[in-house]
Amino acid sequence: MRSPACLAAGPRVVAGLDMGFFLSSMLVLLMAMGLRLRYFSGLGLGDDLLLRNDILTIVHNGHVNFGPNGYRFTWWIPTVLTCRLFGLGEAGFITPIAVFDALGIVLVGVFARRLWGSRAGVIAALLLAVLPLDVAWSTMLASDVILSFCLALCMYFVVRAPTEDDRERRRRCCALAAVGLWLAFHAKVSAVMLVPVVAIIGWANRRALGRDALRFVWTAALLFGASALVFYVLHGNPLAPFDAELRSQGLTGREAQFHQLTAEIFKVYPRWLFLPDAFGTLVYSVYPHVLIVLAIVGALLGIRPCWPVFWWLCVLFLGMELNVQHAGGYWIVGFRNVRHGHVFTYPLVLLLTGYLTAFRARWPKAISGLVVLLLGVSLWQSIGTAMITHVAFGDLRNTTRFLATLPPKPTYSDFQVGSWFVFSGLADAGWHAQTIEENPDQRRQRLTTTTSGYLVTGGAREPYYGCIHCIPRADEVPTDRWSLVKEFPDPVPSTFWRTEPLRIWEARPAADGGAPQ
Repeated sequence: MRSPACLAAGPRVVAGLDMGFFLSSMLVLLMAMGLRLRYFSGLGLGDDLLLRNDILTIVHNGHVNFGPNGYRFTWWIPTVLTCRLFGLGEAGFITPIAVFDALGIVLVGVFARRLWGSRAGVIAALLLAVLPLDVAWSTMLASDVILSFCLALCMYFVVRAPTEDDRERRRRCCALAAVGLWLAFHAKVSAVMLVPVVAIIGWANRRALGRDALRFVWTAALLFGASALVFYVLHGNPLAPFDAELRSQGLTGREAQFHQLTAEIFKVYPRWLFLPDAFGTLVYSVYPHVLIVLAIVGALLGIRPCWPVFWWLCVLFLGMELNVQHAGGYWIVGFRNVRHGHVFTYPLVLLLTGYLTAFRARWPKAISGLVVLLLGVSLWQSIGTAMITHVAFGDLRNTTRFLATLPPKPTYSDFQVGSWFVFSGLADAGWHAQTIEENPDQRRQRLTTTTSGYLVTGGAREPYYGCIHCIPRADEVPTDRWSLVKEFPDPVPSTFWRTEPLRIWEARPAADGGAPQ
């Protein structure tokens, strides 16, 4: 671990409380959370309704549905708590994600401080604070944030253990690393991909750890054994979470044939890492690009990477990239979502911080300028990335808030608006969302014959995986049958994912031939 870009800097870390680091970290955290709340997204992802139903069952019935989320108590326990405190709305569901995201910023700062000192800790926290993927998804129902935090917690104690001179502290670090891995597993089963990383680091530091490493083994065996026993008692299968995940992704039975492996699958994560997405934003900023350049220059100058963090990033990337199964005679792969790549963010930031710290020792002014430039570019990309879902989910929120001020009537629009009737409580208040046809001609026919109700056209919906062509348009509305009630101001210029303003209409009775309002 003692390469120039990865100093196990026990002596360099200020003993006790480093007030300067503490105050700087709190300032970074306040700015980071301010940025996230300013571009708050909220509910609106495709899986949110299913996740809400799982929590609703626990809150109202005290029963845990063992679907793909039942074993994920690292997510649902804090979510049930906040939903009992704040209700089954956005505050209840998003607060745990935002809290874990804030804890992640602190943990990454502490991690970097442990390796390279207080200044590096602040740099790492700043880099994560403006990383677009983290900024945008920290205020959505993305449990991947919790997974990333638990994996980082495990790695922090794995890396710290060999540097502890006190044997009891070393053993405690080993035990806490096992707890972190167990909590990560109960956030998502993909946490098992970290096991090879832990094994590599443990073997490389076997002399420093000695028999104390067995504390990790026994603690992990106890925790995972207890989980397997519970799964076996309840479901007759100690590996039930893996089966549940495969079923939820359609990777078993007849559906498996629709998820066959193709060459394009292997391009998904590299594209997200290095290329702009469909909206023109870099969800990882330019961190991967700068990291590659620094790694090449570092190799020429004898500056090696921080090996534990390097293996952390590489093994996770390979695990996500090569996550394929053989079923039904096919090689298959599950759906790849941009938020699944959140697990790369912490090791990416730490690896980049290690190089920046090593290079800064040689060229302090140039590297300080590079850090400022990185933060500026990342802030720009973060705002662009977060703005997309901020606007899209804001349209859905504004729709239901305005409708709540009107007398209840059937409301016609695409299915995505219907989900927000549930989130907002309109469905419980007697409102009914009617899904109209996706085909524009069929939509016009429906709107021509409707005599009562409201219609929602335009605006945005879930931009990444939602149905944009399902959104009814204003030019499809027969103005002799519908009156415009409300047109909302445009928060962004017209674009492919939001082609026109959000509008709400009210149907006229068949006998009413007046002009639109």
